[in-house]
Formats: sequence, structure tokens, C-alpha cells
Amino acid sequence: MKNLRLWFPVTGLAALLLTAGCMLTSGQFVVTYEFADHGYDPIVVVNPSTLTGAQVNLNEVGEYKDHKGDLKAVVDIALLGQLTNLAANPTAIEVWMVANPGPVLTSDTAVRAAGQKIWGTFNLPGYGQAVQIDWDSSAKLFTGRQALVDEIKGDGRFDLYVLGSGSYTFRLDKGALIVVVSAGK
Repeated sequence: MKNLRLWFPVTGLAALLLTAGCMLTSGQFVVTYEFADHGYDPIVVVNPSTLTGAQVNLNEVGEYKDHKGDLKAVVDIALLGQLTNLAANPTAIEVWMVANPGPVLTSDTAVRAAGQKIWGTFNLPGYGQAVQIDWDSSAKLFTGRQALVDEIKGDGRFDLYVLGSGSYTFRLDKGALIVVVSAGK
């Protein structure tokens, strides 16, 4: 009988919150933008004059779309994938973001003029070497984290380009941008 007396007020409070539209929900959500799901796998960079970038639109990801209106913070970010050097010389890998996407940029020079470095430098060993970029190694390499966070909290649309140093040729397989967001009403 004692439990029943407690049950009525709790049920009444829950009903009141639901009818008033004040349902309290909060939590952390993982938003995964897999490049393959959007036609960007593998990303093969033949040379600095013929780049391939990924046009990211987080609005195409259900978790982002569902929680964008109540997004409070970006808790963590990672860029993952496997990098393979297709050239003999080692190269220094960086990821650049173009915040206001327009036409796809196709040269290293154009990306550096229009964008901002957000990740790197990662030293990729010479020819044939494949390196898996995991969460821990990726997290340490963010240099423009706040600029990326601003885009995630903004319209969720930006372009990402993977650049190297000098003369470079490499491939990114199974690439993904993973964002942990905090959301609540």
C-alpha cells in the first residue's frame, strides 16, 4: 500500500510533464559520417594537382538530424581510416576543412587558400606502408578543433581534404568522421 501511495504522485508528475511538452531528455550521441556511405571510399590522392575531397553533410546522418536542434556541445571528435602511401617518399599528412563549401577544389594550392588545417601532421612512411589511424592517435592530431566544432554546431556542412607534403600520392580507406555530441532539452 505504501508503494501504491508513491506511485500515484510519480505517475501524475510524469503525465503533467508529457502533456506540457516538457519531457526531459539528454545524453551523448555518436554521429558517424562514414565516407564510404557517401561515395568517398577509397579517397585516392594522385598528386597535389588532382585532389579528391569529401563533401560532408552531417544532416544526412540520422543521429545528427535527430539531435541537431538540442545540440549542446561537441564532446569528442576523431578522423579514422587507413592511410597507405603510394609513393616512395614518406609524406606529412594533414586534413584541411573548407567551411563554406562551394565547387569541389582540385588542387593543394586552392584548398590551402580557401580552407583551414584542422588535423595533422601525421608522418606517413614510404611506399606501400599502410597505417591505421585509431581514435587515440587521431584525437592528438586536431589542430583546428574549434573551427570544426563550430561547423558541426552550425549547419553541419563542410568539405574535408587530405593533403600531403611535397610530391605525394596516397590512399585513405574506410575513412570516417566520428563526433560525440551532448544534447538535451
